[in-house]
Amino acid sequence: MNRELYNRINIFFSKKENQIFRGNPVSDEEIDKAQKELHVKFIQDYIDFLKNFGGSYVGVPIYGFNNSKMLSSQTVVDITNEFRENYKQDNRCPIIQESYVISITGSGDPVMVTPSGEILIFYHDSDSQEIYSQSFSELIEKNL
Repeated sequence: MNRELYNRINIFFSKKENQIFRGNPVSDEEIDKAQKELHVKFIQDYIDFLKNFGGSYVGVPIYGFNNSKMLSSQTVVDITNEFRENYKQDNRCPIIQESYVISITGSGDPVMVTPSGEILIFYHDSDSQEIYSQSFSELIEKNL
């Protein structure tokens, strides 16, 4: 994550009304364990975000670990495994099996990081998908 974006996020969380949206930093051990369990390698921007802010709301919910009080306690592992299981039987979204879910839209659609690092939304009502952003940082910049 570039320094400018990191500073913008810190400024956002420094405002009293936004402090409730900030999670707590995540350890390297938690990150390593999750990557092994999900059989993925998290992109560096997501790792940097988790290590600094935990699961936080930055205009969009970003799940990880040590989530803010405004998010559920579900981890990236919980959410990813749930969506993988839900879409496994009917093979509606095969890419989810090799991706990890970092957010959920208000409509219940998974927002995932693909192996190439793109941020993809799978619209469960229409069985279609869309590249929402080219990177995790772009996702944050669009919503912050």
